[in-house]
Amino acid sequence: MTPSLHTFIQALQTPEIAFATLTDARPVTEAGGIPQLTRTTRFAEAEIAWRGRRWLLSLPLSPAALASVERTASQAGRLNTEWLAEYRLLRGELLWVDAEEHPQTCDLVLQHLPAGRSFAEALLTEPAGRLLEGLDALQSALRELGFSHNNLRADNLRWIGSRFIPLRYHDANFGTPDSDAGAFETLRRQVREAGGPMQVSDVAADYIPQRRLTGHRWTSHVFEGLVCVEDEGGFGFVDTDNNPVIASRFTWAGDFREGRAEVETPGGMGLIDRNGNYVIPPEYEIVDYSPTESIVRVRQNGRWAEFDYLGQRLTEFGTNNEETSITEPVPVAVR
Repeated sequence: MTPSLHTFIQALQTPEIAFATLTDARPVTEAGGIPQLTRTTRFAEAEIAWRGRRWLLSLPLSPAALASVERTASQAGRLNTEWLAEYRLLRGELLWVDAEEHPQTCDLVLQHLPAGRSFAEALLTEPAGRLLEGLDALQSALRELGFSHNNLRADNLRWIGSRFIPLRYHDANFGTPDSDAGAFETLRRQVREAGGPMQVSDVAADYIPQRRLTGHRWTSHVFEGLVCVEDEGGFGFVDTDNNPVIASRFTWAGDFREGRAEVETPGGMGLIDRNGNYVIPPEYEIVDYSPTESIVRVRQNGRWAEFDYLGQRLTEFGTNNEETSITEPVPVAVR
């Protein structure tokens, strides 16, 4: 069973009674003293201080997410390298009580956050040539380790001194080097663009600058021809010419993958297609889409079920992360 985000926040505020190991940890907080929490469809994450160092503490929000970190922690622990930050799976770390007053535990992920700067900060303070060398060195080191991040992007890199360290590699693969080649090229393009026209001519690579998307609070990157943006009305999507495609009406939205994007509304999470139509209506606690499997894992009232790419339910909602198979797909009413 997975605790709610509210339970996770409460645990961060009372670590001495809610954590098994991190009893003296202290969260990084907002101005009002509330722990700063970031969330994707698969993880909730907080930054904490513990034993004189900074760490990222993550709560897996689905069985698939937990299975991924179990594999990663097991294999990453066998690598003796300076190119990966310490990564641990803390079994039974979070202690909590469910709605029926039953004591529960769940696993958390702890990763060291090295002292340094974010990718965005490094773009403003470091020469572009030095950052490109850092990306080359990291790609070479990960190739030698046989390590693929599988979610390598600017937010998941840390600049420490003269090199990059990857973070949040919950979905890492081992033994399949260079699966991140496309991601590295995207990062290099961002460095060259930030370096200006002179920097582009200094690098022996073809580069076509893309027009910046303006008029938004925040923009993601291009995925399948669409860019997730945040505007005054919420999250939505534009094309590469900054034309609105899906209205900014969501409280949160993820990038498109294989024609599907997870979204959140005040009523819950759902899944949309490229036209903004709901494949799975926004009425669930968690919607976790796996494009490699074309399977959607959905949580409702703490229970999980699986849906297919078209929004047909494949399993009954089970308990304690267990799904019960059903023989015929159950159609879902699309709003």
